[in-house]
Amino acid sequence: MSTRFSDAEVLAALEECAREPIHQPDAIQPDGCLLSLDHAMERVLQASANLDAYLDVTARDAPVAGPSRVLGARLLGRLRRELAGRGQLPSALVASRRHADHVRRYHVLAYRSGNRVVIELEPMGGRRETPLLSAVNRQLQALARAEQPSTLLDGLVEGVRSLAGFDRVMVYRFDEDGHGSVVAESRGEKVDSYLDHHFPASDIPPQVRRLYSINAIRSIPDATADAVVLVPDRDPEGGVSLDLSAGMLRAVSPVHLTYLRNMGVGSSLSVAMHGDDGLWGLLACHGRTPRRISPALRDAVAAMVYMATSRLLLLQSREDARYLQRVHDSRGLLTRERGRLQGPAKLLRRHGPEWLALFGACGVALVYRDQVARVGRLPGRARLLQVAEYLSGPIGRGEAWYSRRLRSSPLAGVFGKSQWCGLLAVPLSVGDSSPGWLLLFRPEQVETRVWAGKPQDVPVKREGRPVLTPRSSFASWREEIRGSSLPWTPVEHRAAVELGEDLAVLAVSREFDELNSRLIEANRRLEHLAHTDPLTGTWNRYRVEQQIDAEIAAAERYDRRCALLLFDVDHFKQINDCYGHEAGDRVLTALAAQVQRMLRGSDYLGRWGGEEFVVLATNSDADAAGFLGERLRQSVAGMEIPGTQPVTVSVGVTTWHPGDNRRSMVARADQAMYRAKREGRNRVCSEV
Repeated sequence: MSTRFSDAEVLAALEECAREPIHQPDAIQPDGCLLSLDHAMERVLQASANLDAYLDVTARDAPVAGPSRVLGARLLGRLRRELAGRGQLPSALVASRRHADHVRRYHVLAYRSGNRVVIELEPMGGRRETPLLSAVNRQLQALARAEQPSTLLDGLVEGVRSLAGFDRVMVYRFDEDGHGSVVAESRGEKVDSYLDHHFPASDIPPQVRRLYSINAIRSIPDATADAVVLVPDRDPEGGVSLDLSAGMLRAVSPVHLTYLRNMGVGSSLSVAMHGDDGLWGLLACHGRTPRRISPALRDAVAAMVYMATSRLLLLQSREDARYLQRVHDSRGLLTRERGRLQGPAKLLRRHGPEWLALFGACGVALVYRDQVARVGRLPGRARLLQVAEYLSGPIGRGEAWYSRRLRSSPLAGVFGKSQWCGLLAVPLSVGDSSPGWLLLFRPEQVETRVWAGKPQDVPVKREGRPVLTPRSSFASWREEIRGSSLPWTPVEHRAAVELGEDLAVLAVSREFDELNSRLIEANRRLEHLAHTDPLTGTWNRYRVEQQIDAEIAAAERYDRRCALLLFDVDHFKQINDCYGHEAGDRVLTALAAQVQRMLRGSDYLGRWGGEEFVVLATNSDADAAGFLGERLRQSVAGMEIPGTQPVTVSVGVTTWHPGDNRRSMVARADQAMYRAKREGRNRVCSEV
């Protein structure tokens, strides 16, 4: 019979779990040994109980023998020099020590923990791993060439799994609530897939996140092995537990070991991915059985993760820069305009729709002094005035404010359970005055979230009190999330603030009138930049992805068939190499124009990347899609482009199946296209 606990008891169990001192376990994993020395590195204060399995001295004898006898005078001298003035070694050392009549090589890590120096030794393999550097370099070069975040992360998980041999490798991304979702995965046939599954924030509690800011790598070679205690278990002079946060051998929390066992994981390796705002996500590697990887291979995996993270941040920065440039184009026009005041209402009527598209909003309002102007789906005038009053008051403090969950925000009393769930509010302020607000609203975005196991905190009673235990099942569990809008990104927040500043200047100086014509042109340019490939004039990948998602949604709702054609210019590198990149550009431009002429008005053409293009054919079954692919192939093959060789394409065709998403459709079309390449190029292959 299950025990029922009150909300207060569950909260108390959660708080106790968050206080678990996982950084001070008084034990290590059995994959190496540990010594704790005094600050001057003259005395041994603690040692792991397995010390004699690695060095010719027992844990109990180590304090008597002293650091020089245990480690050797040469290694001890190196450690003293390298740690001088530092909190930890700049990089691990490699040292050799004789043990049981054999010379063994060790990976040596040392760091300061309070007024103690902690030294960890891990045995290295008997043979040197000379091919490792070459393999890692190839993986790093591939990551450096990735131009899309999805391509980058897929390459990372595939590369790490091929290098380290784990059964499953995932990239696990955190959202603003601390929940994680698997956004990339590579796995073997005998392990479950968690791609697109979510994990609750309680799976990685706050103290674990803090540890990742200290030590980005967490290795658990054997989740079934018993921990090795320290001797003595507490510091003999301070009576406290040793903080092992910066080390590799720190023992694993029993709760986490149970979690791994319930997931069917016998070994794991996790590497933190830090973004500009903290912990972005993790690379998580799982083995079904215990698996020890060498320190060198572990460091190689970490290097790949650091490279991928840097590349990911660069790609995001590029995307943010493009978005901000579109906003800056509009701002530049704003600051140069001079003219008569139109008033907020006329301004929004003419330019509000473009702002809605730019910020992904359903409604935009300008509340300026006693005027309220509105475009799109918005609350009534009275509610908008209430919002402005709240934001201008002592609680809102007249500062920019945003929320994606208005129903649970301080403005819940204004909105209740209305359709508006997201609000980005920017003051129209000059100096210390705040005469108005730019208000952008987003509607509810109902999300069907797939969890890896039901995310609920269910304590069990131990010693008369509730204690949290890991869930036993990770089977897919679907939940419908309501009451939220799409999140406001930092770059959208920044863009809105900058736009609000310029609008404020114009409003106060009564210079709205001549702004209109340039705003129209700027918004057209914004839309063109957002959706169009600059070389071919076709849709860009972002716009194509939007339309694919829309067509899949329509297919699911109305059972309306659609098809996807992915085609690639054959031997395009040869064209560039032989005739130059300008000729290659002419080929892509001419090809796009030729294909566009062959399509119906209801079909869509976009550049997928490089020399790859996508055609989204609406209301098309497999036969129609195959016929269209053959027409396109023949049409391209018949083109004559001066200054280049004849051009052909390889076409991959697929159609929508119930349950498909964009990723699965594109993957099938990609497989078909590469089959066409393998079978000789200049042909159409289908995966339907």
